[in-house]
Amino acid sequence: MENNFIFDSINGDNITTDSINSSVYSLQSSVSSTISNKSINEQKYINDQENDQKKEILEIIDLSDYTPEIIKNKIEIEDLNNKKINKIDGKIGFLIFILGMGNMLPFHTFLASLDYLDGIFPQYKMSSTFPFIYMVVVCLTFIILLRFQNKFKAHLILSSGFPCYISIMILTPIVIITSHSPITTYLIILLFMGLCAVIDGLCQGTIFSYASRFGPQYSLIAQTGTGVASVVVVITRLTCKLSFSSDNNGKKIGSVVYFVISAIIILIAITTFFFSLKIEKIRKILITNNDKNQNEVENSNITTIGRDEIIVDNKSKEEKHHPFKEVFKKTYGFGFMVFYNFFIVLFLFPGIIIQIKSLNGIRSDWWIFIMISVYNISDCLGKMLISMLHRFIIPLKIVWSILFGKTIFVLLFFLCIYYDKFNHEPMVLVFLILFGFISGTLVSYGVSEGPKRVDQKLKPTCSVFLSLSLNLGLMLGSSLNLLVSFFM
Repeated sequence: MENNFIFDSINGDNITTDSINSSVYSLQSSVSSTISNKSINEQKYINDQENDQKKEILEIIDLSDYTPEIIKNKIEIEDLNNKKINKIDGKIGFLIFILGMGNMLPFHTFLASLDYLDGIFPQYKMSSTFPFIYMVVVCLTFIILLRFQNKFKAHLILSSGFPCYISIMILTPIVIITSHSPITTYLIILLFMGLCAVIDGLCQGTIFSYASRFGPQYSLIAQTGTGVASVVVVITRLTCKLSFSSDNNGKKIGSVVYFVISAIIILIAITTFFFSLKIEKIRKILITNNDKNQNEVENSNITTIGRDEIIVDNKSKEEKHHPFKEVFKKTYGFGFMVFYNFFIVLFLFPGIIIQIKSLNGIRSDWWIFIMISVYNISDCLGKMLISMLHRFIIPLKIVWSILFGKTIFVLLFFLCIYYDKFNHEPMVLVFLILFGFISGTLVSYGVSEGPKRVDQKLKPTCSVFLSLSLNLGLMLGSSLNLLVSFFM
């Protein structure tokens, strides 16, 4: 049994009677605060524990070999355990990475195809309607998941959601090729986007909850995976645009290949997940039913004395029943950080930014693709930077200054649309690079630093809260974008 309160009473090799009395008095005070409302049997039980503690104090003091070296060894063991916790497991890291990438791939696949879809449906403002439909559905699905989270098993969500992704990726180009009515094609594609958003809303919280259980560094890995998804899509889209002709038949064939590649990558992600379940260490964490999670939370709130347990105090009971409230108090700043970041992002990108025209003759589809690609790559680099600098402490004042300073891009991009002096391709691309890089940095910082402020048992709840903040920012930003786009 560890008697941590003894360590404060040790000064070299000398231990006085006053230190014994002080330790015993401290024990009596701590125990008396817990027995005020207990029954007679519980009081007797605790009094017995108190007597056992007193005996153990005297026994330990009589040990001639009890020196400060024991304290030093204890500290070294704790440091070693912390290093083991901070060490990233390659298999777990790859699993979280590829799940994060696979989950965001459908969204980025639709996003990077706007150069093609916007040309098919110019009258429907696809660059604004697509983010609005997608983000509203994601947010509503996520809220429903929170309300009925005990009804869903996380591993089953991923096991069924990713195959649905694959089906949608294959069906979308088939509909584009075979349908002859623009309005019918448009509505079917919006339906597919909505279905992807439902799956995204279900899988997103699950993936980041998994990541937080393994540690805050894995949350950064998940964010890096979402960023890499955008870069992978850019590469495949560029390959298809260069490989096929620019006429209608070439674009249709290119779109088929483009969506099929995304389906293959998602297939690799879900296959990796299934194989990971065969690893006992991962399986124990990933396949955990809600009852077991609840029991763990309850057990973690039980105060222990010696080797036995006593009933939790009123404060612990209150925290047990209101974990979300406790998480909100400790991490609401990071929640707002993630919310505001994505509110600005979805307000401007892609609906507003895509309105910027090339004045130097760059073909419209290529110019749209270039702007989307530059933002995606910059966003990914920003997320990767925080992953590499996770050991460094970034002052919060600097982070908040960057967050609110990011609002200036609203003015800059509107100037690029309405004033030719700002509408120079290099200037627009520089603005996009800064905008994307700052966005990726802020979201990675928020989702990684937030869980560090709460206890281990509350980290999954913290990830859920940050995901909710993220989705609310996406929904409100895309809603404002759709509203403004109809007046432009």
